[in-house]
Amino acid sequence: MSSVDIQLHAALARAVAGVPHHELRGRVAALSHRYRTEQVVDTAPGMRDALDALAYAVVRMPATFRALHVALAMAERHVSSPFTTHLDLGGGTGAAAWAAASLWPAISTQIVERQPAAIRLGKQLATGNFSSSWTSADLRDWTSPTTVDLITIGYVLNELAEETRRDLLRTAAQSAKTIVLVEPGTPSGHRRTIDARELLISHGFTIAAPCPHQGPCPIDWCHFAARLPRTELHRALKDGTRNYEDEKFAYVVATRSPVRRAAARVLTRPIRRKGQVVLDLCTAAGTSERVVVPKSAPAYRVARSAGWGDESPMIS
Repeated sequence: MSSVDIQLHAALARAVAGVPHHELRGRVAALSHRYRTEQVVDTAPGMRDALDALAYAVVRMPATFRALHVALAMAERHVSSPFTTHLDLGGGTGAAAWAAASLWPAISTQIVERQPAAIRLGKQLATGNFSSSWTSADLRDWTSPTTVDLITIGYVLNELAEETRRDLLRTAAQSAKTIVLVEPGTPSGHRRTIDARELLISHGFTIAAPCPHQGPCPIDWCHFAARLPRTELHRALKDGTRNYEDEKFAYVVATRSPVRRAAARVLTRPIRRKGQVVLDLCTAAGTSERVVVPKSAPAYRVARSAGWGDESPMIS
């Protein structure tokens, strides 16, 4: 568990202290159903009150933070420009702000969120950990007053109607040098990410990650996974037994800045057999390839250490 994970879990524990678990459990069940079914909440509040916000923060915020951290780390690796200003759209209780602050402690972050309960809890969680400012606004009619280095849109498009998504992305494209978009790692999440990727390309953006190319996606379902620790409370509220969970997500990093592209990207969890490693790669040529690397090959050590989502040299 990283130091930021520890800080976030400590902040959540303080926020939930004294709240009866049976009250949280009921809200968690409704929240989990809405998340699994990817319900559009364009015209209805996603968090009705403080208990809804707290249930979301305890159950979903650590996973959202971890997925956004992975995507932002890829932005740091592949975009050749610094990030000093950050705008997070539909920021909920502040997971993207936590992820950005963990990578760039001096970054200036503004969070746009329409739910008052989420804003109040987000401010409470951030106190003593990092500084940020919050704006109460509805993304359906949001306009940016300025240009920023980085805009994050994390787990937001899945809650918006199609035309609202496109309007939001068009406005973001006019306001950011780099956009990092994260969606659930479902087939429909992948499709939304691909639609957003195509729109951003049409607005002059270059894809920095995860794709090592600018062409069409060569596979039907591109997603990745981030492993995160579960607290005792998290396990209790989700009726879980494991002390970890894998958050599956789709993402794209698009930028107007120069990029340092990967030669290839590992698309699935590598298959490690006796004497060989099997890698599914997305290549700079815009193709997907399965590569079998025997132990006798010079690239075996590199292949052996590769993980799902990692940058990889093009192994032949």
